[in-house]
Amino acid sequence: MPMNESQSSEGLRQGGAWHLAVVTPVFNDWASLSRLIADLDDVSTASATEFSIFVIDDGSSEPPSIDLSLDRLRRVRGVEIITLACNMGHQRAIAIGLVEAHRRKGFDAVLVMDADGEDRPSDVPRLVEEARQHPGHIVCARRRRRPGLYAFVAWYACYKLLFRLLTGRRLDFGNFCLIPSERLGALISDPSIWNHLASALGRARNPLLRVPIDRGSRYAGVSKMNFVSLVMHGLSAMAVYSDVVMVRLLLGAVAVSILTIAGLCGVVFVKLFTALAIPGWATSAAGILVIVLVQALMLFTIAAFNIMSARSLTVVIPRLDAAKFILSRRVVLSRALGEAAE
Repeated sequence: MPMNESQSSEGLRQGGAWHLAVVTPVFNDWASLSRLIADLDDVSTASATEFSIFVIDDGSSEPPSIDLSLDRLRRVRGVEIITLACNMGHQRAIAIGLVEAHRRKGFDAVLVMDADGEDRPSDVPRLVEEARQHPGHIVCARRRRRPGLYAFVAWYACYKLLFRLLTGRRLDFGNFCLIPSERLGALISDPSIWNHLASALGRARNPLLRVPIDRGSRYAGVSKMNFVSLVMHGLSAMAVYSDVVMVRLLLGAVAVSILTIAGLCGVVFVKLFTALAIPGWATSAAGILVIVLVQALMLFTIAAFNIMSARSLTVVIPRLDAAKFILSRRVVLSRALGEAAE
């Protein structure tokens, strides 16, 4: 019989076994998914954790294929493949998966992770232990080490700085997180997770616990993320704070306008009341300042209208709208809790 959320949380505080729903999006990476399922089963066997895995097939062009004897799994209790009608993107696939996990009930928490191996199953017990010690907190993996090309690491550092300047917030964790079941209902009602889960968690001021964890290596193949996808991913994170970004740009445009007008006044003063001006200098300086002023006013106008128009837009609420994007659901493994494999 499924547990309700209060019974589940109480069981966790008393040190009982955990039953986790795993939400993992997949796009043509079925070989990696097979290894992920096997590794999760090995980890859960050692830590007395049971998993039900929700695979979100994000419009893959290759048919789902799990190269693994599911009947031999010991602690993985369920595997369900949820196929989306089209490629929705990584973040929206996660949002739909969270809604599906919430619909099923009976889970102590939801584990969000990628299927490619970069989110290591061996780190799951640590997330579980931190959640056990801090009830009600969402436990997020903060990347302590990010292997890769130096150019990518440098660009990522620049992006984090820009994010901090435009939003006033720090984003130092990704999708790899453990969400208590009692917080899932409110989370899937937040339109922000449709754009970016990590930003939405920070924006909603949920009680977050950041755990330093290294990124793992891919199981197989190469990342499907190209430069355009990475840029869009970064912009999606900022989009969660679009109102904050627009207000900051608005204030920045006002500040630039004030400084530009002060500069123009200074040019006029030097030209008319001193003998310091070089011939032609005042005209050039005034022209440059006028161009800057016009651009600042244009930025002010764009920011103001964006703020006003955003308040009248229709938003997607995952809890209400996720089902519209699901093409099919297929259960490939279903086993009662505590039922042993043959």
